[in-house]
Amino acid sequence: MNSDTPQNDPTPSATPPPINRRRLLLSAAGGLGALAVAGGTGWWASRGEVRGPRLWASPDLGGRVVLAAGAQHGLFASGYDGRVRALDPATGAVRWSRVVGAAAPADGPDGWQLASSGGWPLAAGDGVVCVASTAGVQVLDAASGEPRWEVAAPDWDEFPWRQEPVVGGGRVFAAHGTSLRCYDAVGGGLCWSSDPGASGVLALAGGTVFAGGRYGGLLAFDARSGERRWVQEAVDGTGTPPVVERGVVHVLQNGPTVDSATVFALDAATGRVLWQRGRLPVAGPLSVADGAVCLLSGERLVALDAATGETRWTAQVPRGLGRGTSSAAAADGTVYVGTNDDRLFAFDLVTGRARWRDEPQRLREDTEYTRVFLAAAGSAVFRGSRTGLHALGALPSA
Repeated sequence: MNSDTPQNDPTPSATPPPINRRRLLLSAAGGLGALAVAGGTGWWASRGEVRGPRLWASPDLGGRVVLAAGAQHGLFASGYDGRVRALDPATGAVRWSRVVGAAAPADGPDGWQLASSGGWPLAAGDGVVCVASTAGVQVLDAASGEPRWEVAAPDWDEFPWRQEPVVGGGRVFAAHGTSLRCYDAVGGGLCWSSDPGASGVLALAGGTVFAGGRYGGLLAFDARSGERRWVQEAVDGTGTPPVVERGVVHVLQNGPTVDSATVFALDAATGRVLWQRGRLPVAGPLSVADGAVCLLSGERLVALDAATGETRWTAQVPRGLGRGTSSAAAADGTVYVGTNDDRLFAFDLVTGRARWRDEPQRLREDTEYTRVFLAAAGSAVFRGSRTGLHALGALPSA
């Protein structure tokens, strides 16, 4: 394993690697939400800074962010430099840092994958942090960063950054070699492996692990035994990860045109379609909380009733002025939207009313492709991108 000793107070990470322009253009042409750089943005410099409820910021640390179990527990970040870090949610202080995939030249395969994905995919829970990279599946101790075990995955059939693992019930789940595999979180032993046909689009809830089919459909497996519980061919589960809440699996299926997305609600126990809602704007991943299903598409934020699929409300969100994808995340009565130009908005999940917004004083001048990652719990939201990690809102009292 390519790693170094965890540090209590490491130096800031290196500047994110540049992205090859030719590959960037190819990726932006086909990627959902890839935006052309807006012209005439000089007006931005003349406006005042709009501050939200900021907690802390670490501009030298950026990338994917995940919470282990609520904002008062573990906050973990997977950066552009190939490091995974554990941070104090209250202060942003780095508790430990470890290399899991060394930063590589942007023109090389590893460097291009790392830069375009925003960091290696990771999941946290049950006292471990699981990372999927070109080296395979690596599991670290959440408290110390020490390696627990590693499984080589030389038979990746999809890009590693789409192989997002899930953790729960003392197990780690990852899909590679077209099979869903379940490992013991403590020792790394293989508990079971499914028949070929699963992709790395995963979700875990209520003792069931859900996986997008390799060529379509959605599969459900018993998390303990690996027995297939059902398959639903009516949906395409190969896109964004399904989201499970209150015994219902929500799946977004984007179509070929601007207003051709469909949201499906499936019974988690049987796979039966409870409702479906079509002719929605093509959007990024779903976010579900408090009985609302949220979709972000360009300047439209749409909230559907999770029980019926009917529209609760629609809100306007300024389109990001940068190049790349924006993101939305719902939690505990609030839905947050982070745009690709460092703005963050908070909306009431019941009414759609704007609660607050946070904007930089100046728009970023660089035009590198960026992805925005949000992790929310309670009244706190953590935002990761090329420009660092930022925490806003209010943390629960200890």
